[in-house]
Amino acid sequence: MPAIPSDGMSATGYPGLVELTQPEQVSVEEFEQSLQDFDVASKEPRKSWTQQLAPLVHSICSFAYQNGIPALALSTVLDVVTLPNHLDQASITAIIKGLYPSAKVPSAHILSIVNALGQGKQKPSPVTQNLLLRWLIMVQDVLGEPMILTKLYNVFFNLLDMISIRGSLCHLLSITTSRKHVKPFRIQMLLELSKNAVNEPALIGLLTVYKEYYSDVIVGQSGAGNLSLFEYPDPEWRDRLHVLQDTNVRVTDTYANTTSFKVVRRGLKRAKTAIVPEVHTFLSNKSSTTLEDINGVADFIENIDRVVLPNQLVSVLEDPLLRHYVMLKPNHSTQQRINDWLSTFLDTQLSSQELEPRMSKALVEVLEKVLNYLRYARHMPKSVSSFLLAYLPKWNGKDNRDAILSLLAYLPIELRQNTLEKIELAVLDNTVESAAALLDYYTSLMRHWTIILLSLPDPHPPSAEEMMLSLAALVDHSSLLSLSLLASYTPTQRTISTVLSYHETLVHTISHAVSHTQIRILTPYAETVYLLVFLNPTLSTLSRLCHILATYKRTFEAAMSKPPPGSRYEYPRGYVNHFNGFLMDICNLLWRSRAFNGSDTNALGCLLPPAILPHIGAYLDMLTPPYALQAVFSLSHNLSLLGPSNAAIRDLEEKVMTDGRVVRTRHVGPVTQRSLEALAMDGGIKVSWADYRLEVLRWLGERGAGGIGDLMSCTMKQLMGTKMTATR
Repeated sequence: MPAIPSDGMSATGYPGLVELTQPEQVSVEEFEQSLQDFDVASKEPRKSWTQQLAPLVHSICSFAYQNGIPALALSTVLDVVTLPNHLDQASITAIIKGLYPSAKVPSAHILSIVNALGQGKQKPSPVTQNLLLRWLIMVQDVLGEPMILTKLYNVFFNLLDMISIRGSLCHLLSITTSRKHVKPFRIQMLLELSKNAVNEPALIGLLTVYKEYYSDVIVGQSGAGNLSLFEYPDPEWRDRLHVLQDTNVRVTDTYANTTSFKVVRRGLKRAKTAIVPEVHTFLSNKSSTTLEDINGVADFIENIDRVVLPNQLVSVLEDPLLRHYVMLKPNHSTQQRINDWLSTFLDTQLSSQELEPRMSKALVEVLEKVLNYLRYARHMPKSVSSFLLAYLPKWNGKDNRDAILSLLAYLPIELRQNTLEKIELAVLDNTVESAAALLDYYTSLMRHWTIILLSLPDPHPPSAEEMMLSLAALVDHSSLLSLSLLASYTPTQRTISTVLSYHETLVHTISHAVSHTQIRILTPYAETVYLLVFLNPTLSTLSRLCHILATYKRTFEAAMSKPPPGSRYEYPRGYVNHFNGFLMDICNLLWRSRAFNGSDTNALGCLLPPAILPHIGAYLDMLTPPYALQAVFSLSHNLSLLGPSNAAIRDLEEKVMTDGRVVRTRHVGPVTQRSLEALAMDGGIKVSWADYRLEVLRWLGERGAGGIGDLMSCTMKQLMGTKMTATR
């Protein structure tokens, strides 16, 4: 951190820029207290200070060096040094040198510094003004509004008559000058100042910058080499600033991507090492604007027709603002430029795969950015699809599996049909992880296919029929894979959740059958349904499954009662009855206490052979206490629902006690119809069996497990129309 300096020149030639010493660890509380004391001391005469100022400055600078100084604290420090104060110059010099901002510098801070420049009794000393200008030069890469210095160009230029800060002003102007700033009156003023100052090096250096844009500017012989004056004041300070900024950027990247109506800047260090370039525009004119000038939604809307495209359009992979513009102003040449850059890069990477099979870090980085772009654009550049098809035969199915499979889900439909077998051969390796990853891929594939089907114009083109047949084949194959995942491997919550996610996506697809003639209702395998019920059961699994089945039932009813015009699908009675068998079996298990009953209409008895039921019943009779086979999976006895059902009865008891009524006996569970009758006779709450079960469904729905109540309310006649929370 900066030591307390003298008022003289440092070794670098800049006042106050001094050597760094080893900083101390300072806590947030110590920093805040030191900042508060520093602020108070600045407003009081030196004689009334109750403590030494040097330790306060040392504490603030140490914290800033270690962590960066937050925006609010930075505002406090700038207010202190730019407004009239009682601080000595050495303290001001040290504190400004230690101002490492932890995040982007807001424009308000820049304006407070500009307001402090100039002559007057209320202005800071020339030494302080020079330090502030040099601080602006050093933080130019981390400004919240990159164009703020350009917008203040006139203000800085009009201060050039101040000899005491002219050198710093020329340096600042040299890095912000562009073609639009080079005006004849400014050239004339610089020439006059240079003449009066006898070829002052800083002025000659700024004139040399002007000469690059206006070749008629005559620069004296002493101007040779003066641009070296405008090098960065302190490279070590810059390196530390970039470390702090990069640390903060990693924390706030997600937020930066959501606040997407400004060009994203990642910092100079990251920009130099990044493969995908940042947005930079060099070919603008007076009548146009650049994306860098956009500052918010309103500004973007107002200037969208005047925007000049940046030099590197591949920045669309990373920059949200450019992404918005490209989507709102589609253009073939724009897409071609993006595709050309990607084609060159990917072809080079593909060639290197012959020597090194593993993906390079650069390739992984670009593919991840392409994937992020596709989540918005949903149109895969031809160069990316060509790369994936060429890379697939070389892929071992493991390296960067998630990214590769996510990208393959965006392949055009006509290409996907020829690659699914190759993908499956590459991914599957007889492990549960590979099977789950493949099912995740098929889930994404089905989701994208559904989006394409739903976006087809009306009337549908002839290709729609072929697409639906391909979707049906994909569903049949994926459903078989999901069944294999449950039956062939030891069930885990990961695999069960993967299977449920697949069927949730499937039921979302078929739910559009009511309004889209091309979509057919495709039911899950019966074995899958029952394995989900009985394998490693949890409340979330049961609720999600019930929600899926309830959505199927409503879709069937809507599609059969009022088929969409032009629908070419009819559902045979046997097809529907087979699905109704799932519903009957689930209701028998959970609600009716008739588990595995096969005599009810459409009931399948959970596919359990009738001959085995007596043996299971005999085993349950031997337990202590004994259990009835028909009720062992009901709301009160089901392994997944035993706890919630007991909690529901206790909530009912608490409500009664809150009302002031005496409850002499409380239910210990599990709840049955007989136990409720006995509870009422023993001085407990009086609640009917029907009301209790309804309360359990409501209790579950209020806590995010409303799928069971959803299925019961649309299946059981006595519950239809009953209000229950429908959250899964």
